[in-house]
Order: sequence, then structure tokens, then C-alpha cells
Amino acid sequence: MVDKQQSLKHFHGGLVLKHHKRMSCEYQLMVAPAPAYVDISLRLNRGHIAESLVSIGDHVSKGQVIAKPVTERGCYVHASVSGQVADIRHQATASPDADVAPVIRIICDPQQQWTELRKPNFTADTEPSAIIDFLQHSGIIGMGGAGFPAHLKYQSSKKIHTLIINGAECEPYISCDERLMLDYTTDMINGSRWLMQAANAEQVIIAIEDNMGGVRSLIQEHVQAAGLSACMRVIKVPTIYPTGGEKQLIKVLMGQEVPSGGVPADLGVIMQNVATAKAVHDAIETGQPNIERVVTVTGDTVDEPRNYLTPIGTPIKHLLQLAKTDLAQTDKIVIGGPMMGYAMPHDEIGIDKTTNCILALAVENTRKKAPEMPCIRCGDCVKVCPQELLPQQLFWYIEGNNLEQAKQHHVFDCIECGACSWVCPSQINLVDYYRYAKSELAYLNYKESKAQQARERFEHREQRMQAVKAERQARRARQASRLKDKGKAKEEISAVLQRIKSKQNQEQDG
Repeated sequence: MVDKQQSLKHFHGGLVLKHHKRMSCEYQLMVAPAPAYVDISLRLNRGHIAESLVSIGDHVSKGQVIAKPVTERGCYVHASVSGQVADIRHQATASPDADVAPVIRIICDPQQQWTELRKPNFTADTEPSAIIDFLQHSGIIGMGGAGFPAHLKYQSSKKIHTLIINGAECEPYISCDERLMLDYTTDMINGSRWLMQAANAEQVIIAIEDNMGGVRSLIQEHVQAAGLSACMRVIKVPTIYPTGGEKQLIKVLMGQEVPSGGVPADLGVIMQNVATAKAVHDAIETGQPNIERVVTVTGDTVDEPRNYLTPIGTPIKHLLQLAKTDLAQTDKIVIGGPMMGYAMPHDEIGIDKTTNCILALAVENTRKKAPEMPCIRCGDCVKVCPQELLPQQLFWYIEGNNLEQAKQHHVFDCIECGACSWVCPSQINLVDYYRYAKSELAYLNYKESKAQQARERFEHREQRMQAVKAERQARRARQASRLKDKGKAKEEISAVLQRIKSKQNQEQDG
């Protein structure tokens, strides 16, 4: 655990960036009015698709379950508005690469009628398993970006001693977490307390960046008022990108590194975003499922940057219009920040639970300053890589289609922070190569897994056929044996009868 007097550690590399946060963070949160419709994606963690429970034409209430998970790695999906289900179709979603997935479109009605909310009667003595199960049914996922179903983190058999609530918002432009901590301080703390109970942890560390002004004193005041000072602390961490990354923040706070291919639970740690903590409060304290989130709307073409509490599925265009965005001058719309964000093909896509920022960029900020040049092996990418990888070596392997070597050089440990691309003097978008390699390796692994399954099915079929053949041969052998035995019995009976007949003939002759 982290001792109160222990100094912070440092991870390798990183960047000091201009943050551009003040323009969107200086105003209080605004509740976004309901749009004309919402498009709620059924795509969950890493491509897991929920199964729709509604049909076109159904009327749904706000908070109603509209889809259920089909695997343990899924969560329930709820209606973020009330209205009529107008369509269920496949379309682009607010996920990396705008993946096409099933989407439920709900036309909003004026009443915005809530379903009957199920508020649990949890106490300090409630078993963690009950809380964990409720998190899944409430649709709680990690809202910091990865979208990992929250309940899965708490099912680890490993002893958890520390829960880290991540408020270290290191990406430029994004200020939703800071604004949430300022406007929903009590909710965030209450949610953290319930997560601590679910993890059976000993302490909670709320990590914030050291440039967040009065956030620390505000949270500490509320922690003290709640009587949680003995187990809950606020720690400021350096504003160095990507301090907010899971592995980097653990290194800074704990002085330990998550092993390659491992998870924080291997170190006795669970990490959640502040927005996830707030969603947990909403679910447990009010019964409201995870149907909304805070979204930063900002960028070069946005006249009134702001943070909005937004229903899940709200079209991007609706939020851009609320923030008075000059759509004619907008060249690119990015979900997330400029470092790790991903561009959207159009502005009709509905936000999902991991959409923390909508960044509208003008043309002068979306065009490369120079064409891509050959790698000069300067090593700048190595200096800034927070994972201590060899980016230029990975690039060479991937460019040469030697993906197995890239795998052996830990390409899957890349967190895609973009620091290497940022400093590359040759203007090479290195992260694109790593994403390609990981997707290809994952696909090859999938194919190998399918081939292995086919081999196993063939071998099992061969074993079954051999067993059937052996059983048939054994049955035939038993039948032949029985027939042979019958033949011997007939011969013996015939011999006995013959002896009897001979004896009778002898007696008659005598």
C-alpha cells in the first residue's frame, strides 16, 4: 500500500503538453436537453454485443432494460430516454474506428417517463457479491475509455488492498472528470465508498492532476464530512502525459509495475474512473442505471466549450449545436483527445458510455505539416515511451510484416498513447502501425484458435469413430462366440440323443 509519507514515483518518458482545458472547465456542468432521438449501441467491451429485448414499435421508459448480455463479459443496456423504438439496425458507433454494431434508435417523447427504479437496500454489511451483481445489472462499465465491465474487476480471486479512483485527466482539451469532481463531489465519494466495499479493499486513493486548482481541498472537505478520512485520500500527481494511463498511474502512486500481460489485480489494485464512481452512486443510492455521462464539447470551431451531462445515445451533432459549433468550418470530429482520440465519419453517431469528449477541429489543425519520411532511428520515440518499449524497432518489424517479432517485442504492451508519433521528426504515425499489428495478431490468433478447435473436433470424431468401430467388432465377436457356443451345444445334444437312440436299439435287439 501507499504510505501517507511516501513520495511519488516516476514512469519512463511522457510529454508535457498544453492542456487547453480552461475554456471548457470554467463553467458549471449543464444538463443537456433530450435530443429528438438517441442511438444506443449494443456494442460492449471489446466487441461483445448485447441481445435486444425490445422490438420496433415498442414504447420504452427511461431506465428500462432494453438489452441483456449474452456472455459474462457483457452488461445490461438501458433506455436513456422514454419514447418509441423506431429502428434496430447496424450502423457506425462511437467506438474506435467507428465500428459498425447493432443500434437501437428511440424517438424521444415529451413526457420522459421513468420506469420503476429498483433501489437496493445495501448497508455496510452487504456482501461484496451482491454489490458486484448489482453493478452488472445496472450497466456499469469503466467510463474512462476502455469500457471494461466494472463487475469483472471485482470477481478476481486475488486480495485487493487499494482502490484507485482515477481523476488524472492528462489528455489535452478533456475536462469532464475535473468538472464532475467539482459539481458532483459527494456522489463521486459515495460511489467510491461502495466500490471499496465491493473490492473489500483497505483504502481508496483519489488521484488528480496537480494543476486542478481547488479540486483537492474540495474533495478532502467532503471526505472528512463523510467520516472517511481514515481510508480515503486525495493525491496530486504530476501533469505529465500519460499519467492518467492505468499502468502509469499505478507506477506513480505505488512504485510498482503491472507485469507484461498482467492486470492491476496482480498487484492488489483496482482502478476506476471518477465517472464510474459517480455512476455507481446513482445506481445504488437512487436506483438509476448507467444511462448518462459527462461529455466535454470543445475544439477550434466551438464557440461555447462546455461540459454536458448527456443521455447515452445522444447524437454528436446535438451536442455540437448546443455548444454553438461552426459545423461549416469543422474539418474533423474526434471522440476523445488529440493524442488517443479517434475520428468519426459523421456527426449523426450517438455517444456511448466511454465518450468523454467531442473535439471539433478546423482544417489547419488536421493536416500534416510535412509528408511521412523514412525512419532515421533518432531514438526520440524511445525516450518518451511510457511503457519502455522500442517503438522504432517495432515499426521496422511491422513494416517488414514480421508480426511475430513485434509480438515478442511486446507490441501488446503498447497503450497507444501517441507520444512516439508526437515526437517523430519523420512524421510517421507510429501508433497506426501498432494498432494494425495488434489487430492482425489478434485475427491470426483467432484463426489459429478456430483451427485448433477444428483439429480437436476432428480428433474427437476420430476417437468416437474408433470407439464405435471397436464396439461393433466386439459385438460381432460376442455374437460369433454365442453362435459357436450354440453349435457346440447342438452337437452335444445330438450326440446324447444318438447315444440314447443306440442304447434303445440295443435293448430292443436283445
